[in-house]
Parts: sequence; C-alpha cells; structure tokens
Amino acid sequence: MSENLARSIQHSSQRGGVLVSWNTTNACNLQCSHCYRNAGQMAPEELSFEEGCQLLQGVKRAGFRVIVFSGGEPLLRPDIFELIAYARSLGLRPVCGTNGVLLTPETVARLKEAGTAVVGISLDSIDPEKHDHFRGVDGSWQAALDGAANCRAAGLPFQLHTTVFPWNYQEIEALNDLAVEIGARGHHVFFFVPTGRGRGREETIEPGLSEDLLARLLERQARLPIEIKPTCAPQFLRVARQKRLPSRFQRGCLAGISYCIVGPQGDVYPCPYLDLKIDSIRRQPFDEIWKNNEVFLKLRTEQYEGYCGICAYRGLCGGCRARSYAETGDNYMGEDPLCLYKDEQEDQIRPLAEQVIIRLQSGLPLVPKPFKALGEELGVTQGRVLRAIRWLCAKGIVRRLGAAFDLKSLGYTSTLCAGRVPPDRVQAVAEIINAYPGVTHNYLREHDYNLWFTLIAASEEQLIHLIEEIRRRTGIGDIISLPALKTFKIAVNLREVAIAPHASQSDSQVGGNCSCSAPASGHPLRN
Repeated sequence: MSENLARSIQHSSQRGGVLVSWNTTNACNLQCSHCYRNAGQMAPEELSFEEGCQLLQGVKRAGFRVIVFSGGEPLLRPDIFELIAYARSLGLRPVCGTNGVLLTPETVARLKEAGTAVVGISLDSIDPEKHDHFRGVDGSWQAALDGAANCRAAGLPFQLHTTVFPWNYQEIEALNDLAVEIGARGHHVFFFVPTGRGRGREETIEPGLSEDLLARLLERQARLPIEIKPTCAPQFLRVARQKRLPSRFQRGCLAGISYCIVGPQGDVYPCPYLDLKIDSIRRQPFDEIWKNNEVFLKLRTEQYEGYCGICAYRGLCGGCRARSYAETGDNYMGEDPLCLYKDEQEDQIRPLAEQVIIRLQSGLPLVPKPFKALGEELGVTQGRVLRAIRWLCAKGIVRRLGAAFDLKSLGYTSTLCAGRVPPDRVQAVAEIINAYPGVTHNYLREHDYNLWFTLIAASEEQLIHLIEEIRRRTGIGDIISLPALKTFKIAVNLREVAIAPHASQSDSQVGGNCSCSAPASGHPLRN
C-alpha cells in the first residue's frame, strides 16, 4: 500500500462530506438530449421509501450536510415530500433539482412545508424554442419560468442551472441577468461532460472558450447580487486565483472527496458524470462505502496522472475527474483535457524536457547536488530541471529515473531464478520471495517456469544458501538459477529528441522511431 493511499485511509474516517446527490427516480417528463442518466422510464426496483430513509441515515452518519434530491424528475416520485421531510428531521439540508415543469403553486407549497431549502431549476437558453428543442418538449421553457415565479411567490429560494454548449455559449451572461431579474438566488453553469445520453456528442466547448467564459463569469460574480457558480470546470478556482478574484469555494472537483451520487437503484458513483459504479447501498451502508471504498480513497490521494499530477493548482482545482474518465474510457485519475492552462504550461516545459532527456543519457553529474549542476549546465534553475523531469514521468515519457550499480565492482553477485509454481500458489509464493531484501524483480510469465525473480547476495556461497532457503520455505523444489556469464551494456543515445505536443501516456514517444521497453515481459509481482 502506498504512503498516500494509507494517509487517505487514515483521514477518511475524519472526512465529512459536503453534499450527496440522490437520483430518486429514473422517471422523467422531458427528453433532454444530454441527460447523463438517460432518464425517461422509471427504473426497475428503485429504492423504496424505507431504503431511502436508510440511505439518508447513512448520509447523516457520514457527516454530510446537504442532500440533493434529483432524478430523472424527482417530483414524479410519489413519496418525495415525505423523503424531504425525513431528511430535514435528520438535520440535513434538502435541495431539490428539477426541470421546473411540475412546480405548480400547490407543489411549491408542499416542497416548502416539507422543509426544502432551495430548488434548482434547469434553464438552458433565453430563447424558448432553443430550450424546448433541447429539452424535447414544447412549452418546457415557459413552464420552468412559471415554476420559478411560483417559488418566488411562495418565498421558496431557487436558483437556475444551465449546461453550456456551443449553441448557447453566447447566452450565458444573458441568463445571468435573467436569473437576477426573476429573483433567483444563484446561477450554476455546468460545463458539459459527454456521458449517458450525451456520450458521443461533440458538444464540449473548446478549452480556449471555456477559459474565456470562466473569466467572464468570475468577473460578473464580483458585480452581480447573486452567486455565479461554474460546475464541472474546476479550473475556475485557478482562474480566480490568477485574476485575484474572491471565491467562497475552496476546491474545484469534489468527486469522491466531499461529494458523490446515489442512483435510483442504490448504486454509488463518485459524481453524476463519472459513469463508474463503485458499490451499492443495498450491499452495505452508505457511510461505510464513503469511508472505505477504494475508488474514493484513491481520489482522495490526489495523485493524478499527466499534467494534473504536477500542476501547481492540483490541490485547488484537481481537474475534472469525470472528463478524464470520459476521454480515456477507464482512467479517472488522468489529466483534464479541457484545461487550457495545461496546454500553455506544457508548451513552456517541452523544450527544456527535450534538452534534459538528451543530457541525462550521458549520466548525472557526480556531485552532491546533481540536479542543480545539471541546471547550471542548461542555464536554468534546479527547480525547473526537476519540474521537467516530473512532467516527463507524469506523461509516461520517462518511466523511471534511478541509479544503476555495477554489482560485481561493489563485491556482490546476482542471478536470475525461475520457478515452476502451481497457479493457485503463485501469490503466496511470491509474497515469501518478495520478503527477501535481495529480490529486486519478481515476474509472472506464461511458461512452464512461471515465476521469475532476480536475487542479489554478497557472495556465491550466500546466493546458493538463499536459493536453497527459498526452496525450503516455499515448498517449491523446482527453482533453477540462471547466472549471467557475460554482461553487455548497450547505450542508445538520441542526438535529437522531439516530444509531440499534448502527448498522453498512451501515445508518448521520444524521437522519430525510437521506443523503449523493459527488457523482461510479463506481469510484475514486484518491480
């Protein structure tokens, strides 16, 4: 277990969340083209009222303060008012996220009576036709505005929610103004992540437009009397810091750190747009999942890959984990593809990184501070050299940087060992072998001799003794020793290095036709 993961486990029991969203039903009265839930019909075996109450109890025990009742359309769930009232009785702050169509005066009165703190109403355009076309039902724009008016008349606080696309990008400030005009307490602007019904739709705005809109929204926040909150664009806090603009928010991406979502059937996800089911409250209580789930624990380490892993704003922004997952299909710890800052910074790092690769091929300076000396050679600071190296490692261009010792010159001897191990005993045998400090590598291979490891000792006699001891302790008698008879060192020196712009871990390549791989193939059990 890594030190970072261990620290995450240690602190997770003390970490209270901020808010949980619960998709109370998959039923919906609209057909929005971007819906992350692909809502429409009620899902089979949705959580019962009793199960919903158990979920709310777990949310309270886990230290959360806000519960968002969403859908589908939550107002289609018959017991929604009773669930909201129960959440309020537990001391939670209930919020209702709705498309607004069903917010009649009677419904608004019942929401307020149940203890709803705020209602979020979706509105995606100032043009009724555009909104209705996007939401799939004629009249939905006017119904949403009527619902907002009913909330205002009843004294129930509400806010507007808008998802940004290329087709409504120029309307966002006008929607800010509309929110102020109709009495909303805030306007939350969601940056589209292609998942659910929206998967495969090329409607994400370009990084440059995203950056520009974030700056404009933050500047408007300083002037408008309502809260303007970008969502699914965690870079807004970095932009605020750079422009010295105030923000009450302390963290960009909250997925798995202080936020998660529960689906209609009790499945738990890190966020609505990160389509990775990690557990179910029907299997174990919500607070246990929040405390112990491996995905949550990994997200809390903040050990991101790519540029997000070395960014100066890593702890403030965190990159959008859902966008990383949607882009790669499986990696929620990768870099955020919507980040313009990443592209700008990598363009600055790349030329020095190419120089560092060329220089490192001749070895590090043998001085007490080799990276400082290397920086002096290249005309830069030690910090810039180390940043370039961290970037090369984060991008997967350099796998590892370490010293290589000539064991014979130091008085040691080594051998490569191969063992024939029954498949059901591989893990147990590997653990015994790995406990020896002289074992440096341990690989599982598709061969009759399936477990291979390297063993180092102070002498030939000690090497023979250790192999015999391993045979005895593991019960594997068929372990052979394959000592090297001659040693050859092959140096590949790249005179020119070109790192492709925006290279990722999956497509990084150094040089024109050069690729590097470990000398041994197989699945590492220790490396």
